[in-house]
Amino acid sequence: MRRSGALRVRAKTLLLLACLTMCAHTGLPLAQPYPVRPIRLVVPFPAGGTIDFVGRLVAQGVGDRVGQTVVVDNRGGAGGMIGVELVVKSAPDGYTLCLCGAGSMISSTLMAAKPPYDARRDIAPVSVMAAAPYLLLVRHVPGAPGLTSVQDLITQAKQNPGKLNYGSAGTGSTAHLAAALFASMANINVVHVAYKGSAPAATDLFGGQIQFLMEAIGAGTQYVKTGRLRALGVSTLKRSMLLPDLPTIHEQGVTGYEMTTWHAVGAPRGTLPAIVERLSREAVAAIQAPDARERLAVAGVEPIGTTPAQMGEFINREFPRWEKLLTQLGLRGKP
Repeated sequence: MRRSGALRVRAKTLLLLACLTMCAHTGLPLAQPYPVRPIRLVVPFPAGGTIDFVGRLVAQGVGDRVGQTVVVDNRGGAGGMIGVELVVKSAPDGYTLCLCGAGSMISSTLMAAKPPYDARRDIAPVSVMAAAPYLLLVRHVPGAPGLTSVQDLITQAKQNPGKLNYGSAGTGSTAHLAAALFASMANINVVHVAYKGSAPAATDLFGGQIQFLMEAIGAGTQYVKTGRLRALGVSTLKRSMLLPDLPTIHEQGVTGYEMTTWHAVGAPRGTLPAIVERLSREAVAAIQAPDARERLAVAGVEPIGTTPAQMGEFINREFPRWEKLLTQLGLRGKP
């Protein structure tokens, strides 16, 4: 009897060890609370700018709520694809996330001949966090006549077809596409000049080498405050709370024009639904917190916060919109 009992104990022990070994080799989760260690939030662009600002707000807020540090990891390059690819290829355990946008999730991959991922397939939606409008900026020389409205710019462009230049942070950047969409809807013939970032584009606008550009409202407002640039319009259908006296491009005759730069949290495909739901709840609570809303408002950024399902529906709507524009511009990569 003793031998039989000992054999049963040994058999149970061996079965438990086999289960633990299987979990270790297959990546199956063990029953434990989440999270139990720091989380990495990859921001696929260098430090600074609106996306980094939003990422750090989300990281701080989520970290406070889950009781673990959320580390922001800036991984720039290839229009954001390097950072997103890192996340897509990470273990789907909820400890590596990305803060993505229209460029890194959609336009960069649509322009690539061999995109390293498809956001609709490879990223588990968590939540759309925030969105910010663009400002249409032109040069301002105090005391000199200049453009004062969107229609002034359109008129000048139509009187000088192919002679006005606009700058952007690079071909295929959301700022480039925002300006290209404006030119298309306004039916004007203008020339795109790509720069390695928005700062050098603004410098050339100061000097008159280019005639206009689109800039996210946070940085754009700072340029306007210098007195060297003038904002002609804002890119959303409704006016911005940051600049309530500035008319929208839509209400100045380019009917239906709308473009924002948005930021969303995603996880690798295969992340457990329970983890995704937990992350979504905490991220929404973080971005909607009064202190976060106040800081975002100062930068002209609108907090959003969606469910995973709502984010998935949003991404599916955005893909054909960007694909149509990139095809029109001749920037669509070969499928």
